[in-house]
Amino acid sequence: MATLTHPPQPLHAQTTTPVHQSLVYDASAPETRSTSTNPPSPLHDPSNYSHPYSHATPLFAMDDEYPPGEEQLFFAAQPPVLPPMNITPLDADMEGADDTAGRSPTWPPSVTSHLRNSPAHAPTTTINIVDVPSPIPEPLSSPVPPAALYSDTPPAPPALAPVPRPSAEDSEEEDEDDDDRSHISDERARSFYPFKEDKTIPDAEEVRIMQAYVENSALNDKHWHSRTFFDLQDPDFTPQEQGKIEWTIKSFNGTKDAPRKNLLLTSPTVSIGGYDWRIKLLPHGNMHTDRLSLYVENMTVQSSAQDEWPAETLALPVSSDAKVAKRRSVAAQVSIIVYNPEEPRVNEFRADASQFSKDSPDHGWTRFTSVPWYEIHRRSYAQRQPLLRNDTLAIKAFIRVIHDPTGCLWAAKDSQRELALTGLSPFYAGYPDSALSPVLALLLHLRPFRSVLYQLGDIFNAKEEDNILTVLQAMLWRMRSRAVSPHANSSVPLISEFLEEWYEDKGPQDAMQTVEAVINDMKSRLEKLGDTRTLDKLSQVLKHDHFTGDRLNRRPIVGKTSVQEVVDDGLPNDLLHCEVLTLELERQVFDTEKRCYKKLLDKVRLDDQVIVSGVTYTLYGFVAHEGHLRNGKYSSHFRPGGLGGLWYTYKHNTTPACQTKTQAIAAKEGIYPPEAVEEPVITSDRPISYDRLLGQVEAVAYVVIYLRDTVALDLATPEPWEAPSWIHKMYAPSTDTAESANNTLHYDDTTSGGDDDEEMNDASIIEEAPQDTLKQVTINYLSQPFYQGTINSASEYHGTGHLIHLSGDEYTGTFSHSTRTGHGKMTYANLDTYEGAWENDLPHGHGTHTSHRTGNIYTGNWLEGKKHGEGTTITLMITSW
Repeated sequence: MATLTHPPQPLHAQTTTPVHQSLVYDASAPETRSTSTNPPSPLHDPSNYSHPYSHATPLFAMDDEYPPGEEQLFFAAQPPVLPPMNITPLDADMEGADDTAGRSPTWPPSVTSHLRNSPAHAPTTTINIVDVPSPIPEPLSSPVPPAALYSDTPPAPPALAPVPRPSAEDSEEEDEDDDDRSHISDERARSFYPFKEDKTIPDAEEVRIMQAYVENSALNDKHWHSRTFFDLQDPDFTPQEQGKIEWTIKSFNGTKDAPRKNLLLTSPTVSIGGYDWRIKLLPHGNMHTDRLSLYVENMTVQSSAQDEWPAETLALPVSSDAKVAKRRSVAAQVSIIVYNPEEPRVNEFRADASQFSKDSPDHGWTRFTSVPWYEIHRRSYAQRQPLLRNDTLAIKAFIRVIHDPTGCLWAAKDSQRELALTGLSPFYAGYPDSALSPVLALLLHLRPFRSVLYQLGDIFNAKEEDNILTVLQAMLWRMRSRAVSPHANSSVPLISEFLEEWYEDKGPQDAMQTVEAVINDMKSRLEKLGDTRTLDKLSQVLKHDHFTGDRLNRRPIVGKTSVQEVVDDGLPNDLLHCEVLTLELERQVFDTEKRCYKKLLDKVRLDDQVIVSGVTYTLYGFVAHEGHLRNGKYSSHFRPGGLGGLWYTYKHNTTPACQTKTQAIAAKEGIYPPEAVEEPVITSDRPISYDRLLGQVEAVAYVVIYLRDTVALDLATPEPWEAPSWIHKMYAPSTDTAESANNTLHYDDTTSGGDDDEEMNDASIIEEAPQDTLKQVTINYLSQPFYQGTINSASEYHGTGHLIHLSGDEYTGTFSHSTRTGHGKMTYANLDTYEGAWENDLPHGHGTHTSHRTGNIYTGNWLEGKKHGEGTTITLMITSW
């Protein structure tokens, strides 16, 4: 191991970009964060696991250097070894929270994890830096009186200057510009704070306490490797080179005549895994903290030029003139240990994992130490020595580079919106209880479905009105060109007005219901246009009868362990030799005895390929449902490149992410042994908070799509498309800003005049509309009530029908515009029954109510759900002998 005598690289000005926010700190809660604007990682969130010192027995001791009456809480310097435990972050999407199975990594990892994850002869790079103080200029502030240097009560540390609050009128850009807090560190550096050497030694009681702990020396690299290099549990994430940096800083605080005034100290760079790394130390803390701030920084990604996505690797092809930048990044497991080189058993350790990029080149802890920087020279109770002895501090960093084919492992939450991260644009961020956005993302990344939109060509001379065909064409154009939107949100390929109206009109539909609605709208529009060629192509890709009523592709899963077993159970002839095979796994059943719905979580393996009547189909993607039936969230997952390709997801209608096969599938196939989660009973007088319910489950796949033609999964196959002229007129950017503002057609613009609008609202036309024709249907979708009966042209329950609510209430009778009206029978979830007259969903008229609990029967008149007028009650008499 090479040892270099090298002065640190001092900076006399704050070089990091602070985050403008008010923080309230707890001394026992270390904060993990980058010096850039990245959020902290939850792996070291104090709410996720106990602080190491929390396992020591707290003892209150009076300290002679504190004023009388002020108690200090001290802990033993070295905590006991804690067993590995599973940590569930508060937010799995936060930086450092991802792992390969969609769950939190085991933290701290097991002692043998680094053996399973590290090659036997993994290259290791080590460098040891001994810091010699560089010449210090004369102090700028007035010298501290000599009496204060040697008194038993040292002067108070320099106070932080108050940060002025920005006015409400200030813009976000002004807030960032005004958030320069380097003057705080300037004041600390100029105001020299003397460190009086603490040479006390532990007494017998302190020694007894320390002997109860397992003290790990900072020199025991094997132990710290096991705490840093946790097992990733994913074969696609492979460990690369690992190394460490050792750095010894002498004259950490300095003297009155030669104080340490550096705001930022950096170690020389070390090459690990083809990247240059260094340690950054802010001895007086970063921003509002009074603790040492330490970070690991990747120097290579800061200076690297941005790459370009190769066309054959993009999940969605780009237009001929479009290019997509690719962000260069590297995922790494990192840790830092600060220790007393004279007594290395006195140390403080932090570990985490992060993705380093040009926008986020460093990662670390703003509040690294458990005590303020002006107290690290004093020995705490049951501590062998202070952290700082002889004004010398040692720092060691462990780094292991991880091969990440996705480029998204441990990425910061805010960076996931970047186009350069996945090559895809954000889709839509709204209505998490609806499958609309995940379904549209799934379809628009499906090549056979895109061919339907290409076939439309320039069938519309202008975008005269909002309809499903123009919306999908516009969305596909924006997604392929990676163009910005002319609306307020300029980063997402969406037409928000249409999607909002869709949701308000149809509600929170599930995936199969949404596909049916999309196909219906497309078929209706194509039939009006007389475009039979495109209509036939749509029917070949997505057969309409596969998504409606008692669907042919809705298959039971009880007793099945894989999709191949589901297929082998037998498929209707209409499903054989389809271009796109869509299967719905039946995960919702109604328990008639318990009067409740159940969500089936049986594990069903999503085979990469299945064979149907001798024809091989390859898995393209699936839709997953997460949570209870009435409070679920939807996400789509797809693999445009087929076997061996990367997976992409639009989780909860937000931003895209790239995943490995393990991340995308492993946690969404279900659980074994089979389990069913009962839907909770909710009444008006006993509401239930879903967030606190036991039995909340991970996402489970239930709509699976397979493709017959492997060419459809070849990303290198060209897809020429001449976008319709009206799209360029509406959405293409203009070189003249003023002209663009005047000529750009916004989505709520129409070409029709005011007279047409008045004519559409004319009452006489409404009166002449033909009478509704009823249609017999069966509606049975996941997370939706079951209905079998007649509906009108507005898809409302109308006429006679059978309805089973998600609450467990079951009604058979007549409906009027989706309300129970007329005669019907209701069996409630508590097994009470009512049979009689209804109006507006309430008992109204003559009817009979039977109480299951008491057996009492009331027959008489009702008014808006309450007993009213004449009636008779029969009470069940129970006689005891």
